[in-house]
Amino acid sequence: MAILTGCSTAKFLYQAGKGQLTLLNRGKPIDDLIADERVDGALRDLLAKVPEIRAFGEREGLKPTASYREFVQWPGDSVVHVVTVSDSLSFKPEVFSFPLVGSFTYIGWFDRNDAESFASGYREKGLDVDIRGAAAFSTLGWFPDPLLSTMIPRTEEGKIHPDALADLVHVYLHESVHATIYFKDQSYFNESLADFVADVLTERFFKSRGEEAQALWVRYQERQRRMDKIRGLFSSAYRELDHLYRSNADVEAKRAGKSRIISSLRSAAGIRRELNNASLIQFKTYDPGERGFRELLERYQGNVPAFLSRLSRLKDSDFGISQKENVKDLIDLIRD
Repeated sequence: MAILTGCSTAKFLYQAGKGQLTLLNRGKPIDDLIADERVDGALRDLLAKVPEIRAFGEREGLKPTASYREFVQWPGDSVVHVVTVSDSLSFKPEVFSFPLVGSFTYIGWFDRNDAESFASGYREKGLDVDIRGAAAFSTLGWFPDPLLSTMIPRTEEGKIHPDALADLVHVYLHESVHATIYFKDQSYFNESLADFVADVLTERFFKSRGEEAQALWVRYQERQRRMDKIRGLFSSAYRELDHLYRSNADVEAKRAGKSRIISSLRSAAGIRRELNNASLIQFKTYDPGERGFRELLERYQGNVPAFLSRLSRLKDSDFGISQKENVKDLIDLIRD
């Protein structure tokens, strides 16, 4: 577990508090924006869908909250910059621990320069570091989260993307899952569950509107199929690397094998940015593919509220360890 120095902890908490306060102060009521004809029409149309998304999520078992009643215009396409750190020859993430909310396999900074400065210390130690921008995050009910402009994809020309509704529905539902079910010290479970439920409910949202055949939904499904292929490539690379790291090969052979596998992954997935163990841990944290959630949902005949209700009855002690990666073992033990 990463132990932040007193200075590092103070700096992180200061920037987190400052960033959150900035978000709260910039919030404008969504109802007011919808009624304001000076606001871009495409944005008003999207914001008008928020009450419908909220009502749909609540019908599907997501917890009613005070979140997403206000909108914040934020510069750029990322609200936080997420730092993940890993050993260079094993999938052993640095775990960052905080009072009340527990530990995480990542840490988020509002300012990119702060994220880079924080990450530099780990790079100097020879660890793998990944920094990625995130369009949204959840305060887990500690504060009323606003809807952010970063949650709405735009074209290269800066206009709201024609397919923005599908993306907005997915990220809204993903973040709402965190406010519904959250276990301290279990990043793999929390993030992969949120992604799984958002995948399922986004499809159901469009089907409930009779729009499954619309061009928007068709294009979204095509993107999801491409993402599934990329997930498969990442999953295969993760397993291959994990096998290599656990083998008796010497350090040089492991480094050479790592370089070959990651180069092949980047080429196959069409990814230009650098990848390393920290990047793959980020993937593994969010990937719901092998967690057993779909099998459990099928046991509840696809009833998402019943599925969520059962998972909410899990206890911290059921996980056995902090940051349990193999969540499927836990899910398979659920018999009622």
